[in-house]
Amino acid sequence: MFLSPATSNLQMKIEEVVRIISQFNGAIIALSAGVDSSLVAALARQALGNRVVAVTAVSESLAPGEMEIAKKTATHIGIKHVIVTTDEVHDASYKANPSNRCYYCKDTLYRELRREADKAGFEAILDGTQLDDFGDIRPGLLAAREAGVMSPLAEAGFSKKDVRETARLFGLAVWDKPAMPCLSSRISHGEEITVHKLSQVGEAESMVKRLSGARDIRVRHHGAVAAIEVSQEELSLFHQDGLMNQVEKELKLIGFTRVTLGPRKYPNRQETAALGNDLLLPIINNSSH
Repeated sequence: MFLSPATSNLQMKIEEVVRIISQFNGAIIALSAGVDSSLVAALARQALGNRVVAVTAVSESLAPGEMEIAKKTATHIGIKHVIVTTDEVHDASYKANPSNRCYYCKDTLYRELRREADKAGFEAILDGTQLDDFGDIRPGLLAAREAGVMSPLAEAGFSKKDVRETARLFGLAVWDKPAMPCLSSRISHGEEITVHKLSQVGEAESMVKRLSGARDIRVRHHGAVAAIEVSQEELSLFHQDGLMNQVEKELKLIGFTRVTLGPRKYPNRQETAALGNDLLLPIINNSSH
């Protein structure tokens, strides 16, 4: 079969990832519900067969629905799936929400993954980091390096576009899934992270998605203000008659008193840099009186 240069190039990258993973005597995959780690899990299963286990961490910062997606992905791939509980939300350094908050989260995660690797007698821990990730400020990458985590996609030269195209070719349902970072990224740095705030954000995002039909949204937590951010492509969904009134009504039930709506916009696509109140540019502003 004739392959175009682009397809041929992608095939070479796929083969390189499989070659890299094949070197290890078993591997643990840090499986979130995202496309990057899902692709690594699929390629690791191809490379190592049963000598690979996908591990998903659950904590209060995991967005609603993500665990079910991870389970379905693991089942589709045919890879053993283990769920571990992490307690980063109760770590004082994490709760303080500094600019390097993600470091403390990933440090906790990789300690758990190392325990799972040792338990299984596996050599490697693999994550889904790809080349585009290096363009952002990601404190979690430092934790990965310190823990000896390997990133086969990045090593083989995968971009985000490559990842999505390969995941589509492999029939992974998450191939076009919007990124869904942890709920703590919705709280501005310096503002304390609490289980209550995370619960509010998780509930709010579930409500907004259900009411609007949008897939790619965030609800930033600014105290009593719920700042909804929507991708440009889905912003028109919120122009439905009466929708914002219904959204405001439901979000008030979980403790918010004001709701704003605007397009998603953050510098360097950095999820961990939550916007401050002075950067909110609401299109619709429903306030209680």
